[in-house]
Amino acid sequence: MKAFHTKHKIIAAVSISALLVCIFLSIRLAKDQAPPPPPLFKPDSRFAIGVNYPWRNYGGDFGATVWGSHDGVSTPAAGAEIDRDFAHLADLGLNVVRWFVFCDGRGGLTFSSDGQVTGIDSHVIADMGAALQLAHKHNIRLIFVLLDFNFAQRTVWASGVMVGGHRKVIENPYYSSGFQSNALAPLLQAFGTSSDIAAWEIINEPEWIMTAYPFWQIKKLDEKKVQAFVHSTALFIKARAKQPVTVGSASREGLKYWGGCDLDFLQFHSYPYLERKNPLDTPAVDLNYNIPIVLGEFPTDKTRLDTGQYFQLMYQNGYVGALAWSYRARDKYTNLTQQEQAIKAWRKGHAAAHP
Repeated sequence: MKAFHTKHKIIAAVSISALLVCIFLSIRLAKDQAPPPPPLFKPDSRFAIGVNYPWRNYGGDFGATVWGSHDGVSTPAAGAEIDRDFAHLADLGLNVVRWFVFCDGRGGLTFSSDGQVTGIDSHVIADMGAALQLAHKHNIRLIFVLLDFNFAQRTVWASGVMVGGHRKVIENPYYSSGFQSNALAPLLQAFGTSSDIAAWEIINEPEWIMTAYPFWQIKKLDEKKVQAFVHSTALFIKARAKQPVTVGSASREGLKYWGGCDLDFLQFHSYPYLERKNPLDTPAVDLNYNIPIVLGEFPTDKTRLDTGQYFQLMYQNGYVGALAWSYRARDKYTNLTQQEQAIKAWRKGHAAAHP
């Protein structure tokens, strides 16, 4: 009889354990199969508040650099540091991070002797995957900025290797096609359905290479060629990925170049010297574009407005998001730390007004 009761106790214990395992697996399965978060940067989407990361190491976060070193996101030290950064940003309530990828061409890309992009190096996919895992962990979505305008600046030689100087990738359709097919295609195949990517940004502030700015000592790129590069790249991405596509315009005036490039939303940047001519209390509808508009950069230092005021201005005037400059860059417009209370206060007031 004792053996009988013992046997039934064992069966009962096993049954309870099996039930708990089933419940756990059901919860895990439900979590894994949960619908993706609603898209951002659409007319009816929630207002996105975020920050420009914009890099841990400029041009070195995704792939090895031209100097042969790799300190990208997938390395343990970098991953741990970024994990702490993202935890802090999530605690502030920021839900979008804008992050530069190939920058001026010093990292991640491989080139032929004549300047054609031949592919991405062996670390890029792992680094981007690690970045997306960290973003997912902290409920943050990423805007991957593929190129910086410095990509097409005059060539700079550092330690015997070339940095920048890739203007023909932008102005020559043959070289543009190589960049798209050899570098973008594998990224889009790997990550084109990820709900952790808020958008792909083709290039940051391309207007600077369309302007004969003396300091950079380059012949300006023809605006129609830059527009053609943006347009063809936008179509290339949209044919292979589900996420929206944008460009980071250097100013609100620059939006005129990109309205016809098949982008999903427009993005402009604003700093005090620009705000005098382009006041931020201008309603988005008054700009006469038929797609949503985001404020992609605004200062967290050397400004009369705090970050909460920037968020509110953009929200009440019909824009679909605003991203502060910046978390890790070192320049006169960066000081996110002093804005943390303003961010939390705006979030609290916004949540109260829009329960």
